[in-house]
Amino acid sequence: KLDIMRKVGIPRALPYFFGSLKIAITLAFVGSVISESIASNHGIGNLMLQAQAQFKVPLIFAGLVVLAVEGIVMYAIMAWIEKRMTGWAHRSGFGGGG
Repeated sequence: KLDIMRKVGIPRALPYFFGSLKIAITLAFVGSVISESIASNHGIGNLMLQAQAQFKVPLIFAGLVVLAVEGIVMYAIMAWIEKRMTGWAHRSGFGGGG
């Protein structure tokens, strides 16, 4: 049973695992930025709140750009790891037509 799990079960589950991990890492990043802006005295979220209070719009947009780039980079890293680990998995398009 252990051999079947190792050779069939785990490889079959890996694409789903990495797909959910990409979503989870993105949502965790959003949660950390929100909590940082509410409860922290430092960080990008807090910097954006202070800039908002002082009407420093360019600084707010700079913070948004930095956060967007960080989110995209984290997603891309997870997608790269997924491709390296499950490159053999073929995903069909919509409709299941291949």
